This record gives sequence, structure tokens and C-alpha cells, in this order.
Amino acid sequence: MLAEHGVEGLRVEPLARRLGVSKGSFYWHFADRNALLATVLSDWEARGTEAIIAAIDEHDCGADERLWRLMERVFGGPLLHDQFETAIRAWGTQDPAVGATIDRVDQRRLGYVARLLTDAGVGRAEAKRRAQILYATLVGEFFMRSHGGSKLPQATLRSLHRMLLAGP
Repeated sequence: MLAEHGVEGLRVEPLARRLGVSKGSFYWHFADRNALLATVLSDWEARGTEAIIAAIDEHDCGADERLWRLMERVFGGPLLHDQFETAIRAWGTQDPAVGATIDRVDQRRLGYVARLLTDAGVGRAEAKRRAQILYATLVGEFFMRSHGGSKLPQATLRSLHRMLLAGP
């Protein structure tokens, strides 16, 4: 519902109806709408960042291969994911606490990509810049796909991967 209607559309009564549960059942799980919103934000951070990093780090391969696996996983995923990410970011423009969470998540994601790049031999300062390029590309793809655009072709992602790992 957040992806479809934004934060204002994420209301208890319509959500309970959509799920086929009573409002009382909803309140069994959440004290109020604010608790629901806090859970949504926390779940976004856990699933959209920490779980992905953990899954990528499970692979016994070099940093360049882990970077490729990360790119494959996060680019061109399900459209609902892109819409959800876009809705979270729109919510963050309205709520400073959500904006602070988004900033923390962005820094975690950027730091992870920069670490992969430094592990692959890119200098620290350049790795930070390249991580920003990759992340801006990803957020741009989220926005474009959530508004009818298509995912980046595999060949484009491969080119971006090579550029990120190229010499100084």
C-alpha cells in the first residue's frame, strides 16, 4: 500500500480490509499506525540493506564478483520493489526522522560498495566516488522504473561494472 498510495495511503482500516482482517486483529500486532510505520521503515532497512549485504558476503569469491552479484540483485528487480523504494524516499521528504533513516541507510549502502571497490584494488577516495556513481544510478533506475521505464540491460550493467573496477 505504501508503494501504491504513499505514506498517507498507508492507513489501518484500508490495510485491514485489503488483508482480510479486522481492525482489532491489526491492533493485536501494532499499538497504532505509528508503530506500523516504524515497522515498515525498519523492515525496509533490514530487507533492503542488511539482508542483501549478508547474502552477498556469503559468497566465497573476490570483491569484483561480489560487486557484480550485488548489481545483479539490486538492479532491475521486481517493479514493486522500485516503487516501494521510491515511496520510502518520498516519505522521507515529509518526515525528518524518516529522512534521517534514509540517510543512514544510504551511508551504509555507499560504505559497503566502497569497501567492495577498495577490496578490489580501487583507492579509498576513488572508491567512495565510484560508489556514489553506482548508487545514484540505482536510485535513478528505481525512479525511472516506478514511472514506466525499463530496467537497465544486462550489457549496460556489465559496462558499469567494468568502469567501476577500472584503473585510476
